[in-house]
Amino acid sequence: MAQDLLLPEFIYPRLKSHRLGKTIHHLLETGSTNDGARQLAEQGAPEGTLVLAEEQTRGRGRLGRSWLSERGAGIYASILFRPVLKPRDAAVLTLVAAVAGSEAIEHASRLNADIKWPNDLLLSGRKCCGILSEMQAERDDIRYVVVGIGINVNHSLFPEELGQRATSLRIEGKQTYSRVALLCEFLLRFELLYDDLQRGNLATVLQRWVDRSTFAFGKQVTVDLGSGRKLEGQTAGLSEVGNLKVKLADGHVEEVVSGDIVVWR
Repeated sequence: MAQDLLLPEFIYPRLKSHRLGKTIHHLLETGSTNDGARQLAEQGAPEGTLVLAEEQTRGRGRLGRSWLSERGAGIYASILFRPVLKPRDAAVLTLVAAVAGSEAIEHASRLNADIKWPNDLLLSGRKCCGILSEMQAERDDIRYVVVGIGINVNHSLFPEELGQRATSLRIEGKQTYSRVALLCEFLLRFELLYDDLQRGNLATVLQRWVDRSTFAFGKQVTVDLGSGRKLEGQTAGLSEVGNLKVKLADGHVEEVVSGDIVVWR
């Protein structure tokens, strides 16, 4: 039914953000909303441009992993940013999106969405939301960043291979939720956090991430750094730029800038 679609005419009356979502491109089906947002960015689309799809056929997550995008059940969205940041600092937008997503889910559903570094939101220990940020930069300047987010909202079941690792707001809350209301809440919270970041309040943003994550401290992790290198230790919070700090057995603290955390316990 049309009322179930994330159409601009349903979103605009509920939108409280000033820039994010003011320009909306809605698609019934697309390969990837991130790809669509990148094309619009290259054509000069303004910051805050939002690409939405009811279904993605090539949705992807971090490290090239696929993302299940059931038609009409989730939020599959990408937002275009043109931040005044150095390329080395752009990764923090993933953390900003995670905080905004966690807060929005709690507000819309009263469910507590935990954050696992760098880009997963969990309900009852299972993934309900993934975030993928992609940057285009020249030398020391960012041309644009596209932040994609997939939220499992009203999925009623998952394929067997995902059933132990994935969940949705509907499964956890035992009811359906308004995707429009959740999306608008997410956009507002993302914009407020993004403005804080642009004003130089990175420490405040990172503290909100830590406050909403049970994974920030004391979790035993194994990090695959690539090329056969691994790092093992306990999580020890975030660095001042948002890298994950890992305390090794000898007491030395390493910062994980990128890498795949293959074990959490």
